[in-house]
Amino acid sequence: MIPNFGDKYDADALFSPADAVGAQGDGLPDVPPAVVLGYQSDLTDAVRERSDDHVEVVRGQRVDLLSEAVGYVAVHESGIGAPVTAIVAENVVAAGAEAVAMLGGGAALQPEIDPDAAVLPTDAIRDEGVSHHYLPPAEPVTATASLVDELDASLSRAGFDTPRGTTWTTSAMYRETVPEVERYREEGVVTLCMESAALWAVAEYRDADAATVHEIGDYLAPDEWVPEADADRGLPEMLGPTVEALARHVDAR
Repeated sequence: MIPNFGDKYDADALFSPADAVGAQGDGLPDVPPAVVLGYQSDLTDAVRERSDDHVEVVRGQRVDLLSEAVGYVAVHESGIGAPVTAIVAENVVAAGAEAVAMLGGGAALQPEIDPDAAVLPTDAIRDEGVSHHYLPPAEPVTATASLVDELDASLSRAGFDTPRGTTWTTSAMYRETVPEVERYREEGVVTLCMESAALWAVAEYRDADAATVHEIGDYLAPDEWVPEADADRGLPEMLGPTVEALARHVDAR
């Protein structure tokens, strides 16, 4: 079981994200109240065409400024998966972020989901390790409902289908087994990714808001794997509506 030391949820950590981020010597950086986490280089390219300023956070992590309200971190420049996502989320929340949204690829388990859809997961199957160090295993991990609603409205206005449902978070990309895919598909799970449960658990623990927007990168089925979705619009086109939704959300928070 994870964690090995079960009685840890009320224990103090040896050091905090504020300690790590502030260790640069200039105090905590001033990041916007909302931050988008990105995992694909085409999205980062779109951000940096739009942004002309950034804030250094810690250890090479930077927040590209999209507006006074919203910034962007290229998580893929540090790695991928639940541990890196949790660390980046901790860092930006320590520096002042109130809402964090993952905008990245996910695998679709339901074949009827349109490849151009912007999927909005609402709850997670916790099949990674990070979330279990923040919240007990029996506790559900969910996206912030009001932020999901705001993202839904904004992306829908931009012409995206916005299916909702459960996402499956696992860190074992090459151990997504046929029986698991079959079971979760039958249960209506909409997507699979490596980060959502960890991000949402960190946000809940730190009293921040969090959500995920998934572009369909591939399709999983018990009898085949379709490695690429044939989409006409993707993450760069989702960026604007996501930024607008986050700005409205933190303004109303």
